[in-house]
Amino acid sequence: MRDLGVAVAQPEQHPPQNTLIDHSDIVSSAWNGHDGDVSEPADLDAAADRLYAAPREEFTPLRTELAKAAKAAGESTTAAAIGKLAKPTMSAWLANQLARDPDAAVEELAELGEAFREAHANLAGADLKSLSQKRSKLVAVLVRQAGEVNGGPLSEPVTRELEDVFTTAIANADVARVVLAGRLTTAKDLAAAAAQWPSASGDAVPRPVRKAPKRKPERSEREQVEHARKVETARAHLAEARAAVKEAEADRAEEERILADAERAADAATDEVRRVYEALDAAEAREKDARRRVGSAARSVKDAERRASQTWRAVQQGETALEELGG
Repeated sequence: MRDLGVAVAQPEQHPPQNTLIDHSDIVSSAWNGHDGDVSEPADLDAAADRLYAAPREEFTPLRTELAKAAKAAGESTTAAAIGKLAKPTMSAWLANQLARDPDAAVEELAELGEAFREAHANLAGADLKSLSQKRSKLVAVLVRQAGEVNGGPLSEPVTRELEDVFTTAIANADVARVVLAGRLTTAKDLAAAAAQWPSASGDAVPRPVRKAPKRKPERSEREQVEHARKVETARAHLAEARAAVKEAEADRAEEERILADAERAADAATDEVRRVYEALDAAEAREKDARRRVGSAARSVKDAERRASQTWRAVQQGETALEELGG
């Protein structure tokens, strides 16, 4: 994977905060594939690479171990920075794994984005239509590859977040560099960054430079009218795209709210199930104790019946003996 220019961070530096990731200090140009001993973290960058490459369920314990190791080595600043590294969401974790997979199509995001920006600057309508089809196919391929990494079907919210990540990476070169670095922590705010497309720096959309009109008076006015029509059409399309981004962002926010409510309901149900199982365990214990007492009581009853039978036979024998004596 080639270096797309995302800066390798050092713990003592404090660059401006990047809203695409929780800690801009940890963005590097590519994954270095560190898998050394936890007790000897090389630096913050290496620790971040290990964390964002590790299985998602191991993130928190591994972060704790790396922070402790850094602190034990006297690197308190690095230890504190490691402790602040955010655990990636499921969609971000899958995107990070694809960034580390040489067989994945992640690199094509930046290449397709450059082609889009060039076609947009030249108002090349035919090229934009063709590139839009390629974008849909590339996003579908990457989502499928993410499903393979996941080892099973992706949930609808995760699928939508991945589509948002990959689509925005095509639209925004800064997002593409973050995705390729494999340090994504969340898909949130990516759509807002895409609204600045096609300028990666967030500047206004560049307009094509008009060439000096050729000295053909009979055609210059017609050319100017056609050029003005193309410019207006392009502006209208851009306005529609930005409006669609805002609408999609609003829809995503609503879906996130629904997902959060569902997760809270699932957590509550899990707690309720746990309480039911605890009550069931206690009831089973009481049942076992009661059955033990029933068994003990049953044995005692049998013993009492046996003693009563023996006593009754003694009474009968005594009555018989008394009758024989004429009493």
